[in-house]
Amino acid sequence: MPGFVSRHWRKTLIVPPIALGVALIAAMASSKAPPQRIEAAETARPARIISVPAVDLRPRATGFGQVSPEHVWQAVAQVAGRVIEVHPQLKRGAILPKGTVVARIDPTTYELTLREREADLRELEVREENTRASIAIEERALALASAEVERQRRLRRSGTVAQATLDQAEKTLLATEQSLQNLRNTLNLIPVERALAQTRLDQARLDVDYTTMTAPFAMRVSKVDVTRSEFATVGEVLAEADSIAVAEVEAQLTFQELAPLMHDVTLTTLREAAGQDRIDDALDVDAMVRLHAGGAIDQVIEWPARLVRVSDTIDPQTRTIGVIVAVEGSYRTARPGVRPPLVKNMFVEVELRGRPIPNVLVMPRLALHDGHAYVLDDDNRLVKRPVRVHALQDDLVVIADGLSEGDRLVISDLIPAVAGMLIDPRPDEAEHDRLVAAAEGRIGETGAAAHPHTDTDRAADVTGAPEVVR
Repeated sequence: MPGFVSRHWRKTLIVPPIALGVALIAAMASSKAPPQRIEAAETARPARIISVPAVDLRPRATGFGQVSPEHVWQAVAQVAGRVIEVHPQLKRGAILPKGTVVARIDPTTYELTLREREADLRELEVREENTRASIAIEERALALASAEVERQRRLRRSGTVAQATLDQAEKTLLATEQSLQNLRNTLNLIPVERALAQTRLDQARLDVDYTTMTAPFAMRVSKVDVTRSEFATVGEVLAEADSIAVAEVEAQLTFQELAPLMHDVTLTTLREAAGQDRIDDALDVDAMVRLHAGGAIDQVIEWPARLVRVSDTIDPQTRTIGVIVAVEGSYRTARPGVRPPLVKNMFVEVELRGRPIPNVLVMPRLALHDGHAYVLDDDNRLVKRPVRVHALQDDLVVIADGLSEGDRLVISDLIPAVAGMLIDPRPDEAEHDRLVAAAEGRIGETGAAAHPHTDTDRAADVTGAPEVVR
């Protein structure tokens, strides 16, 4: 019994510590304040914005094409013969002035023919003189024969002569008249023969001239297929050359690009322009040709041009129309190593500029998202506003409806772009100035703003990194 009591007493010793622990936990729980609910704050996304400008839009259309000469000359042999002379500079790439004797064919045979034709013409002149003298003699003989016939008729009426004598006198008169008529016919045919002889003489002179091939204009030789002592046949091409005074470029443009250039051109103006050698004055369109030379520094070389005509066909693949511009004097202004001339097949850019269109709303093309523009409301929240596009020009969009001047336009790429999201607006004055300069045709006048931002720049803006201006 005492052992049972002592074991029971030892078990009761663990009860006080447990009770003490429970009491401490309860005290701590009662002394701690209840947790408070923390509201999550909305974070504004940084984005570049510009104020939508209203500008006097200078319509522009840009295309590319290859340079071609205005005229291509072929030295075609128009007479046959041995080539006795070839210009020493008649080589590919050589520039020859107007009037240069390119090649000469042996003219001996043709000069002999020329002298023969000249002799034929002189023979006709002598024959005409002789025929006129013979006619004068026959006319006198005819007068005598007529008088003789009248005398014989009187004698016959008086019975003095026989009828046979009168008949012989009349026969002599008829023979004289026939001879006179033949001489007059010969004289009448001489003008025809003279014209034929003159034609043969002219042909002979042309043949002599054809033996000498002369450059019709200042030109650059592109092909040579003749050597001295070679026999040239009629129709053989001995050389080819391109004119250097005027170079032409046919640039391919779409109708959508050309439409703003002729926004106020009437049908009457188009008809008048179609009958002119150049249509840029009638349409009030300026043209410029540019060559991007490349290299470490992208050098751009420009030539003022004039719009001369429009192609007669539409490209079936690209659905574009060819616009031909002409550049004068590119060889005259060329500087070796600095400014090249416009040579054949050079790939260049062509820009056309029309008359300004006043009070037009524009925006960057990259700020257009599936027919919507992202603008900010008064609370700096994103609004996806549908817009109607009037025209596209380079990297800008002409807006017909949906925006107003002064709207705050988001130009950063927001991924994702959720309507109503809070935006931290960061005005980009450089992009605004670049957009206005591009719309007004003042590219390059605003320094760094002359180049649009890249997608990398926009991504840097969104992440808060420093903006790169190029």
